[in-house]
Order: sequence, then C-alpha cells, then structure tokens
Amino acid sequence: MSRLATLDPKLRLLIALAAKVATLGILAGRYPATISLDEADYSADPEALSDLAREQQRAKELLQVSKDGSHAWLARVCSHLEIDLLSLPDEPVASDFLPGDVAVESHFDISQELVLVSVGLAEAAADASEKGKGKAKEPEGALVYLALERALVVRTAATLGIETATVEGAEKAIAQFLFFQLPQEEAREDGEKGSKAWDEAARAKKDEASKKNKMLKWAATGTGFVVGGVLIGLTGGLGAPLLAPFLVGGLGLSFLGGAGGAILIGTLLGLGGGGLAGYRTHRRLKGIDEISFEQLKTPDVPAIPSLLAHIVVSGFLLDPEDSVEPWRATFEKSHLDTFALKVDTATFLSAGNSMDKYLRNKILQVGGKEVLKASALSALYAGVALPLTIFAGASTILDSDFSRCRDKAQKAGLLLAEILEKKVQGSRPCILVGYGPGATIIFEALLELHRRKLGSLVFTAILISLPSSPNRVKWASARSVVAHRLVNCYSTNDWVLAISARLYTLSARVAGMQSVEAEGVENVDCSDLVAGHLELRGHITKILERVDKHASA
Repeated sequence: MSRLATLDPKLRLLIALAAKVATLGILAGRYPATISLDEADYSADPEALSDLAREQQRAKELLQVSKDGSHAWLARVCSHLEIDLLSLPDEPVASDFLPGDVAVESHFDISQELVLVSVGLAEAAADASEKGKGKAKEPEGALVYLALERALVVRTAATLGIETATVEGAEKAIAQFLFFQLPQEEAREDGEKGSKAWDEAARAKKDEASKKNKMLKWAATGTGFVVGGVLIGLTGGLGAPLLAPFLVGGLGLSFLGGAGGAILIGTLLGLGGGGLAGYRTHRRLKGIDEISFEQLKTPDVPAIPSLLAHIVVSGFLLDPEDSVEPWRATFEKSHLDTFALKVDTATFLSAGNSMDKYLRNKILQVGGKEVLKASALSALYAGVALPLTIFAGASTILDSDFSRCRDKAQKAGLLLAEILEKKVQGSRPCILVGYGPGATIIFEALLELHRRKLGSLVFTAILISLPSSPNRVKWASARSVVAHRLVNCYSTNDWVLAISARLYTLSARVAGMQSVEAEGVENVDCSDLVAGHLELRGHITKILERVDKHASA
C-alpha cells in the first residue's frame, strides 16, 4: 500500500494548496518585467543595447517554458494526491498557512511524495501497472528531475513549514533506493565485468526499441554505465534496504529491476560513460588543453549517487591540488555528489603564483603603506583608480598571465554549458559554485545556457569574488537560467581582487567587491571572512555556511 494512503484528505489538500502557492511564486525575480540600462552600462559595454533586445526575446521564451512546466508539475502533483486542480482557489498565499498545520511526523512523507512525483517515479509506476495489467512492466518514458521542479518542491515544502534538509533527506533515500536496484549480481564482480553488464543491458534495450521503431534517446555509450562493483555505501540513517519494500511494493517499482530500469536509473543519476568523473571531451576549443572533473569522496568509502549534482570550480591556484582541496572540507564528508572542474591547471597556477609573488615582492615594498592605510577597499578603490604605484607595476607584470586566465575561463564556461546541455551530469539539477576566475567560468556558462535557451538544468549558482562587472542585461540573462538562487558573494576588503579585476574590466563596479543591483540576485557580504583574495581557499566552508544562513533568513 502506498504511503500516500497515510496522508489524510485534509493534509493532501494542504499539500496541493502549497504546491499552487509555489507555482504562482516560483518565477518571481527570475524574469524581470523590465530591465533598464544606465550611462555606465553603455560606456562599459557599447553593445549593451543590442544585448538587451536579444535578452528580452530569449527571456520571453524561457518564461513561457517555465510557466508551462510549473503548471504541468502542479497538475501532476494534484493528480497524485487525488485532488481536483480546478477546485483550488485562484490565488492562495503562503500567509494562509499557519505553523503547526502539518505535523512534523509527516514532513518526510510529504517531501518524499513530492520528489517521487517530480522525478517521474509515481507516474512511471502507474503506467507500468496499467500497461502490465497488474504485472511489472517497463515504462517507455524517462526519469527526469528538472531544476525547476526541485525549486517547486523546495518552495512547497517551505510553505508547509518543512525544512530543505528534510527534502534533501527524501532525495537521498530515493537515490539510494534507485542505486540498489542496479544489477546486483553483476555489480558484485569487478569494475570491468560490471561495465560489460551495463553495456549488454544497454545494447539489448536499444535493439528492442529499434525493432519497435521507437525513437528513444539512450545515455549508454561504448563504455557503458559504470558501477565499479559498488553495492553498499553510507545511508545516513536512511537505509535503502529498509526503504526498498515500501517503494517497490507500495509504488509498484519492481519494473526498475530489469535492464530497462537500469538504463532509466543510470540516465537519471549520470552514470552513463562514467558520468562527469569519466568525462573526456573530443572537441577542444582553441586554447583549452585540459578540462576534466574529479569527484570528491571519502577515500575507501563507496559513493552512492544523489538526485542533485554539485560542480565546484576554483580560481587562482597556488598549488596544483587547489582545484580540489579547498572544497574537500565542505563536500567530501557530506555525501553529496560533488565534482571539481579542472581547467588548464598550468594557466591558473601561473596566474596565482604571479599574483602571490607580486604581492610579496612588490606591494609590501612599494605600495604597502598606501594599502595598509585603507580600512576598506572602497577607500582604496574609489572611482576606478588604484594607487598608481601599485597598479602600474601590476599591469606590467600580471597582464599577460591574467589575460590568458580570463580567456580560458570564458572558453571553459562555454564548454561547461555544453557539458550540462548533454546531461553528462545526468537528468538531474546542478548546483554550481566557483570563486575568482572559477566564478567567471560559471557566469559564462550561465550566459551560454541563456543563449541556448536552456533554463531547466541549474538549480542554484553561487559566485564568490567574481572578478568582472556584468551589466544588468547579463545579470538578467544569467538569472533566467537559474531555477532557485543566484548568489553574489562579495568582500569590500578584498583589495587583491581590486588589482586582478582591474586587469579584467575597465568598470569600477566589480561584482566580487560590492553588492550588485540586479533583480533576483542575492548579495551576501563576506567582508569579515575574506581579508585577501588568495585566502579564499581556506574560507570556502564559512562562506557557504553564510550563504545557507542567508537563504533561511
């Protein structure tokens, strides 16, 4: 019997009402009604006006897709809850819900039902049951978890007084259950045999679809789905074996045990061809020699995929390991599916070491007194001018390294957008986090996703010390493809960023040094946490904790 039966009619109605509240408010701030440009925007970017016209047209199209997607999601939720959508009031509001309306004991069950519907498991189970006349039968549709739908789940839960952590727990439980449905006998063997089993399953399913003359898209490639012999892992108190009887029996998900189910699961969780960790591109943009991902996981502990992928990107490097190490404290033991993006390590290492050497050997000798006299960056960076004794030397010594770094960051952003479009990460939402030039990579990726009209891939993007000055049009473009939060983390004390950013842009309005005026963009002040740009590596955990607190404030 489904857990849905444990939710009484009144509670189901509350959930449906909360889902409608979420649907009505989900687009607020994501698509600004109007975007105005000021004189500074035109002087910094002569093409801003033409960009504005193109952005507004793409934004209209993205807005319509988001509206249609939100309404379709609400209809699926109501259908699952057995609530007549037309019976709901036209404009329910969050204030209609009172603390205590929903018992804490129901929070996990509610979250789980919302995620099951969003992923497509509830509908797939119903279809399989109907077509098989009571017998398990593989569905033809895919399992997909869109960023927009996750945002709707989180908003619905919040309206009901359910914490995001509870939603994450439900996602974790479902992902673990799905992982344990992978072919267990084959997976017990070594990684090579497991890979062959995936390959054979994919080919068999593909042949069957071909015979039926059906157009299906398969994520399986020549390298197969990589399981690597992993069968057990950390459950965080939500044991998948204990959860399995409910999900299999209650929802009729036994169809996932077959070869077709394995393909559905692998496509959703990004296991095809090794996923991000196994990604190798055969198409290089000129000037990009290296782009790869390294998964962050506790050594010797099997990693179970999650329904949410995190991609983290470092900026200037002082050590080759800085592409990964700054993120370990936050993500390695969190059991989140996290991948560190590596882009031309030598270039970012050269720029980081050049900056470090310059700071040690030049600024403290020539310009140290001027820097130390400034109590905040605003005093040091008034207008556009840096102290000439500092900037003159920096522009001569650092310009070459920083120009190459900026160029590679912009190109890497295009490649990252392409990777996301191909769903190498799986058919699941992404959270993107980057600092310094790493934030540039993410921002450029968002702009490219906007150009490609792909608004369903990114759940949240966090930009830490972004060394550029996007105008309002570009901020609006980036925001339009982020389903939940676009965060600008800045520090007014980061005078090192003032020097590096001055080599990036002619504008004084560097995002990483101040709050930005753009609708839908959250500004988080980290001035007390970041005394120097090259110290960012050691403060990632504290910065992200503040970002989380800002969300719940």
